[in-house]
Amino acid sequence: MSLPSLFKTLTSDPLAISRREQILVALAGLVAIFFTGILSHRLLAGSMPFMIASMGASSALVFVMAGSPLAQPWPLVGGHLISACIGVGVPYLIPDTVNAAATAAGLSILFMLALRCFHPPGTATALAPILSNHPDKLYDLQYVLTPVVLNVLLLLALTIIINRWVLKRNYPLNNQQFLAKKTLQPAKTNQLSNFYKADIQQAIVDFDNFLDISYEDLSQLFTQIQLNSFKRHQALVNCASIMTQDIITVNYDTEVEYAWNLMQQHNLKALPVLDRARRVIGIVTQYDFFKYVKLTPYASFQEKFLNFLKKSTDITTTKPEAIGHIMSRNVASLSVSSPIEDIMQLMVNDGHRHIPIVDREQRFVGMIFQRNFISALFHSKTTFIPSTDEIISSEIVGH
Repeated sequence: MSLPSLFKTLTSDPLAISRREQILVALAGLVAIFFTGILSHRLLAGSMPFMIASMGASSALVFVMAGSPLAQPWPLVGGHLISACIGVGVPYLIPDTVNAAATAAGLSILFMLALRCFHPPGTATALAPILSNHPDKLYDLQYVLTPVVLNVLLLLALTIIINRWVLKRNYPLNNQQFLAKKTLQPAKTNQLSNFYKADIQQAIVDFDNFLDISYEDLSQLFTQIQLNSFKRHQALVNCASIMTQDIITVNYDTEVEYAWNLMQQHNLKALPVLDRARRVIGIVTQYDFFKYVKLTPYASFQEKFLNFLKKSTDITTTKPEAIGHIMSRNVASLSVSSPIEDIMQLMVNDGHRHIPIVDREQRFVGMIFQRNFISALFHSKTTFIPSTDEIISSEIVGH
């Protein structure tokens, strides 16, 4: 590995945090440690030590990763308290400093995990009394109360104040929020992920290793894995290979009655609206016709609808006369080279039933209906080219 590559690897940012967020959490850590130190110093009347170094590591964790299970109140308090007790007790059993430090580190990790209060800076708290012990005077439980408990309680209070009321964060996460992550509900991040959050939770348990990642992030990650796998297996399938061609279209100025008769004659559910350059400017469905019919208690729907369809004989009218007046303008289209996973995103996630397909010049060349998509899924190794009979019959069915 070259030196520039090695340097780039060592200096890569593991956390994708904006510059503004970096400044805010840095200031939060500064303020928290400042007030924890000055209050501890005054309450302990200047006795030494009035603060343990591991508070600095805890302040970084509770502000940079406030949503992490490692940064919640019980891990913060319990982790330091248990580790401090271990750090005070081990030297009485193991006089050698190196062996005592190693034993205290291992025991602190074990007990924090067992008591569900794992907090990495707690291991440093366990080492502090061992490495700073005088051979003739070992620390006692007074060290646990002052400065450890005092430091931790002050830091916890400042963490809650700063996170909740200054940074406007949801801290601490309560039990209901943790339990909500475990409820048997479908993952809402993406409709492509057709599994339950309990499945993710069980997978984490089976993995038997700590993962500092939310269920939502795992759901999005799993969805992306599905799409990547789908793309690899369907690499040769694109819009051009499965679209239906020779689609009936209308123009902006096509009369409403004519367009309706066209849809009824061919039993269509949608009509693409094109300009003179054959670019898609809208789409018309049956709903677009019905939404302009205003019903009253004294007129039937049929009467109102027929009046809506008929061309007005007056010079001026408030009724839509052209198809361009009632069409839906926000049309999702794809290019002929778009892969099949793009179709999946629109149909599965966004609920589209028919997607216009355009060429490089954005000119309309065909449509993809649900039938095309389903056929491609079941015949992924063959190119779907509809025959003329299929095109006519599919239009009659209405897709």
